Amino acid sequence: MTDVLRVVTGNGQKVEAGEEFAPLSLRAETDGGPAGGLVVSFHVDDPSGTGTGFHGGSPVMVTTDVHGGATTDVPLVAGDSGGTVSVLATAGTVTVRYTLEVVAGDS
Repeated sequence: MTDVLRVVTGNGQKVEAGEEFAPLSLRAETDGGPAGGLVVSFHVDDPSGTGTGFHGGSPVMVTTDVHGGATTDVPLVAGDSGGTVSVLATAGTVTVRYTLEVVAGDS
């Protein structure tokens, strides 16, 4: 059972429309130590309608390594419209949120 998911990198990114976000990474812990072998689901929540998504669709599934680490290996591409996007990473009943921003380019 996972006690906690901790964001390691990727939160707070801002990219221009059509560009790729850097990979998102986290660490899963149970009883204060690393939780390896867990499947983590990364799902895009796009309430602003930016059109942002993982190449090939959402969710992206990643298995934590022996150190509890998981990093997205599928490009997350910013949509054509500006706005805020969240990516929810879930393992079991535990979820962590990344908040990202798409900056609309000048037309």
